[in-house]
Order: sequence, then C-alpha cells, then structure tokens
Amino acid sequence: MAKNELETARYLDLGGERVYTISYACETPMAWALLCGPFPSDRLYSLAAWVKWARFLACHDIAAVRFDYSGTSESTGRFSEMDFGRWLRDVEAMSDWVSSRSGGRPLVLHGLGMGALLAQKAFSAGRGDGLLMWSPPLHALDILKQGLMIRLSMDMLLYRLADRKSAKDYIEEMRSGGTVQIDGYTWSSTLWSTGEQLSLDQAFASPGEGKEEKSGRPWRHVVLDDGMSPLVKSQSMLRAMNPRAAVVPSAPLNRDFCGFFEPNAEWIRKSAKDHETARRHA
Repeated sequence: MAKNELETARYLDLGGERVYTISYACETPMAWALLCGPFPSDRLYSLAAWVKWARFLACHDIAAVRFDYSGTSESTGRFSEMDFGRWLRDVEAMSDWVSSRSGGRPLVLHGLGMGALLAQKAFSAGRGDGLLMWSPPLHALDILKQGLMIRLSMDMLLYRLADRKSAKDYIEEMRSGGTVQIDGYTWSSTLWSTGEQLSLDQAFASPGEGKEEKSGRPWRHVVLDDGMSPLVKSQSMLRAMNPRAAVVPSAPLNRDFCGFFEPNAEWIRKSAKDHETARRHA
C-alpha cells in the first residue's frame, strides 16, 4: 500500500484478481464518489483529467475513489479474458467496498463513457445514493464499433485492398470464438457478445436530471462535446497529438476544467444534503 497524507493506493482482491485503487481523502467528507473510468483504450487520453477531477472533489469535501478494471492498467488479469460483465462486477464490488468505508455518508456512483453505463447498471441494481453520468453510450456495442473503426483505419495504412478485412469479417471472427487485435488490446468473443447485450436503461437515456422511480435517488446525465478533450477523445485532440499532422488545431492537452467540475461537484453536494435531510426525517 502506497500512501501520502491524502492519497492512498492499494490493491483489493476482487473476484480472483487484484484491482488497483486510489483513494482521495478529505478531513470531513460530506459524500463519497466512486469514479468508474472509460473503456480501457480511452484511459490514455482521459487519465490526467480524471485524476484532476478526483483531486478537485477531495478539495471540495467529497472523498473520491478511482480504480482500474480487472485485466487493465495496474490491475491484474488478462484483458483477453475480460468482458463487460466482469467489469460490471468490478463496479459492484468497488461500490460495496466504498460503502463499507463511508461511515454512513452518501455514495455517488460516477462514470465516464463506458464507466457511466456500468455505474447506471449498478445504480439500478440498488447500489449508491446518487448517479452522475458523463457521456454514457446508449449501447456498449457503440464503444466497440468505434474501436473497430480504428482497426479498419490501421488496415488501410498497412494492407493492400485485396488483403484487408471488412468490419463484418472481424465481427464474424469474434462471434465464431476468435480474437481480434484492436488498439493494442486482444478483443475476445465474450467481450463482443456481452457488448451486444448491454444497453443503458431507457429511463436514463436522455441528458438531464431525474430521480430513480422506486427509491427517489437522484441521477444526472451530462453529455461532453469535443470541447471537453482530453477528458473525452476528440478528432482535434488526436490531430494535435500527431507529430505528422500537416495542420495542428488548437486542442489544449492540459485544459483547465474547473468551470466544468464546479457545477458537477455542486450537484453531488446538493444530492448529499438532500440525502441527509431525507434520512433525518425518515
């Protein structure tokens, strides 16, 4: 376990793997937030901003915990053996772990991209006291299709037309039990099949705010546009990072997100206050 005064890194034994976590503490947290990151290949672009967000929360009386999904980054396991079901179980187990350490303070599940979709599923299953989603995909398959486009683009550079496979070829290969190398990761048949089965619940599909029908727990759905890079991957950011680009657009790689972070942190604080008020009057 690595630790400084406010940030603690540790491994947790979850489902046969060791999941890497970092906790961002504050003296008297009014709430806790579990940060569920994007699809692993998007982590490269969003990590710096993701860490800034965790530290911003801790500086505003919201303790935060982020983690790496099993089979990715600093966690153990083989990516080729992982799928959306496994990562959802990671979110559920991490939610239970944070809840056990929160001292009764409300827990908000927060996700970016894929993490928002997984957080919504855990939230609908009864975990957490609030849900904050940043750009959740309507379907997990949408994420995989974007990745597949990267493979097709690379094939255009590396192979002659007669030697290239189509998107249909790659999909059929995975559906038949094969694997495909995409963006440095080995995609398995189960990754694709679980992606076909996982979708955002209709009640959470539209941007805005609301309350979960049965429990009244609050949720918020925020859409991030290209101007929010590198928190999200954008075409302008990818061109700015390409040393061979003929025209380099203005795409700050170390953007100041405080103006965006503040209203989101305020929503968490308000949700926590409302939760405490409701609990006192229960």
